[in-house]
Amino acid sequence: MRKLLLACAATLTGVAGMASITSAMAQTATPGSVTVRLNGRVNWYAGVESSSLDSIGGTKTSTAQFSGYMRLFPGFDGVASNGLHYGAAAEIRINGGNSGASSETLFVHQAYGYLGLPQLGQISFGQENGPTVIFQTGTFEGFNDGGWDGDISAQIPSAAQPIYPFTDNSGLTQETDKIVYLSPSISGFQFGVGYEPNHTAENVTDPVVSSPNLTLGGTPRNLIDVGGQYTQKFGPIGVQVGADYMYAGQVSYTGGSVANTATSYHDLSILSGGATVTYGGLTFGGNSVYGDFNQVTGYTFELEPEGGKAAVGWLAGAQYTMGPAVVGASFFRFDTTGDLPGGIDAGSGATITPAGLTTGQQSNTGVAVGGTYTLVPGVSLFVDYDYGFRKQGGYNFATGDAGNDHNYVQSQLFGVGSQIQW
Repeated sequence: MRKLLLACAATLTGVAGMASITSAMAQTATPGSVTVRLNGRVNWYAGVESSSLDSIGGTKTSTAQFSGYMRLFPGFDGVASNGLHYGAAAEIRINGGNSGASSETLFVHQAYGYLGLPQLGQISFGQENGPTVIFQTGTFEGFNDGGWDGDISAQIPSAAQPIYPFTDNSGLTQETDKIVYLSPSISGFQFGVGYEPNHTAENVTDPVVSSPNLTLGGTPRNLIDVGGQYTQKFGPIGVQVGADYMYAGQVSYTGGSVANTATSYHDLSILSGGATVTYGGLTFGGNSVYGDFNQVTGYTFELEPEGGKAAVGWLAGAQYTMGPAVVGASFFRFDTTGDLPGGIDAGSGATITPAGLTTGQQSNTGVAVGGTYTLVPGVSLFVDYDYGFRKQGGYNFATGDAGNDHNYVQSQLFGVGSQIQW
């Protein structure tokens, strides 16, 4: 979704670049000046979806619906007389849950400060993006609402949505408290490193090192994120390449073994990279990710349990820019250990392994096609078609338990929407 915002604000190159408010240092250049801003956006969607889980247990949901949200981006940027750049930024979101409008609340999704010198780079600290998001390349989320990383796909029942592994993930890389260094760009190359001691937001309680609480065991800690990106033009051809490696230890589980439940995990280890090539208005390329992690929702990474398999995903895409219009398509495939069942469906004959797993690894596949048209600066319209399926042997996506039903689910959505930003 973040790349759609860039597409609305500037000429789209098809790559993420510094797709983060972390790059605010470059926005103010006059010594002794301070710029205060309160940006925001309102998005609205209309969609028609169909999925394998639209009618479960006697309850049938409507396949046509409207949705939307509001977000605010307050901040300021300053430059001291000695050339020091400094500032702070935040992102405030509505909860967007199932509560009524009168019960809606706001929460802080990101909040950080930064200090930097153009010749030395920038240090930022707080709830912010790490290098894995800042340098993500080749995921092609700018030709519509964001494809399977967009917001309109939330109209599909969550269990029927294929897991998209390239998301700028709130639970792993955006809301957690960290410190990040970004180098200056030298001959088209820029790198960054981030560190977070505990996997929590900046206003949460004491970090945990070990615990007999099974829900805390296996939580990432001491996370290190190192990445870089190379951007260059060779005549009429533009090239961008990005790569990132993320590693984290974990909170030790000190409790006893639990039957049919995962209690032991691999440390987090994720290697990702992508590339794009642009000629004229056409951009094509892709991204891939591999490592010891398990992802079973679009917004939460988990550690890979012992007995599981390393996750692997790849995406290929292309898009074409024609003045204010952008059209494109992408295809991705992602295999991961999968959902850990909460129990066993009565009478199904399904089993849970001693490691707490079902009999099959989870596979996710998704296709996104669409276009975005910038009507006037700050106002964009888009059309979106998404199709996907996911399957996991021995896991019932409808109940969340081990079972023989609903091991394979599919979904599709056609929608239109608007984004008005200031």
